[in-house]
Amino acid sequence: MNENVFFMAHGAGRGHDSDFLRHFSASFCRIMGMTYVPVTFEYMQLVERTGKLRPPPAFDVLVKEFQQLVETKFTSEEKVILAGKSMGGRIVAQLSDNSRVAGIVCFGFPFYQQGNTEKHRLSFLEGLTKPCLIFQGTRDRFGKPEWVEQQTLPELVDMCWIEGADHDFHMLKRQNTNTAQVIETMLYQLKFWLERL
Repeated sequence: MNENVFFMAHGAGRGHDSDFLRHFSASFCRIMGMTYVPVTFEYMQLVERTGKLRPPPAFDVLVKEFQQLVETKFTSEEKVILAGKSMGGRIVAQLSDNSRVAGIVCFGFPFYQQGNTEKHRLSFLEGLTKPCLIFQGTRDRFGKPEWVEQQTLPELVDMCWIEGADHDFHMLKRQNTNTAQVIETMLYQLKFWLERL
C-alpha cells in the first residue's frame, strides 16, 4: 500500500520533544518514505509556551480535537495511518471508522493504570474497524506481556513485543542497544506491516 500521510499523537506528559518522539521522527523520515505529521494538542501547546505543566482535558475532547485536525489535512485521494504514543494511542484507536484511515499504530499502549490491572483499558480497542499494530516493551509498566497475553484482544490487533524495553522504549544497559536503534528496528517492522495492509 502507498499511504503518504502518517499522523502521530504524543503522550499525556510530554509533547514531540520527548526522547522517543524526537528519535522516531528523525528515523521515520529517513526510512519510511511517507509524510510524517506530528499532532500537538492545544493543552500541550500551552504547556510548551508557558513551561507550566497541566493535565490533559477530558478524553473525548482530545479525540474530537485530533479528528478535526486530521480531517482538515485530508485530501480526497489520501489514505492515512493514525499513530500515537501512550495516551495518543488510546485516542487514535477511537478513530478507525473513518473511511480514509487505513490503519492504527500504537507505541506503548497504556493497557492499564500503572500497577493496577483491574483498571484496564481494553475497551478502547473494542471498537476497532481497521488493523492495529501495537509496539510494546516487555518492561512497560502500563502493559506487561504476562498480563496482556492472557487477555482476548480483537482480531484486528497485532502485538509486537520489544524485548527489554520500558514504556518509553529505553533499554537495559546490559542489552547494549539504545533507543535510536530500537526505533529503527521498529520502523522496519512497521514498514513490513504496512505493506501487508
